Amino acid sequence: MCIRDSRQAIQWWIADGTTKMHVLRLMLIDAAARVKQGERLRSELSMIKVFATEMAAEIVDHAMQSLGGMGMTKEIPLQAMANRLRVWRVLEGPSEVHRQLIARNRLRAGVIP
Repeated sequence: MCIRDSRQAIQWWIADGTTKMHVLRLMLIDAAARVKQGERLRSELSMIKVFATEMAAEIVDHAMQSLGGMGMTKEIPLQAMANRLRVWRVLEGPSEVHRQLIARNRLRAGVIP
């Protein structure tokens, strides 16, 4: 069995994480350009905060899972990353608060995707 055929779940996690990081980069580039033009981006910044922290937590979780028990030890920095990410997910308001703000602003604007 060659590497292309093995560990398919891990390969998918890598592909998904890479894709999500690219989406986040595009979101950040767009937000930076719009802020530079003087736009207010309250909803967009909330979207970035939710997406970035949840994406990072998912990637770290998959990395820990791929290493099995070793991924949970303090010998590898993943446990410290997971702890930091948990704090980041609640700082500046938890994801649920940001989702509520995003939805409220969309509904007020009459824009439903």
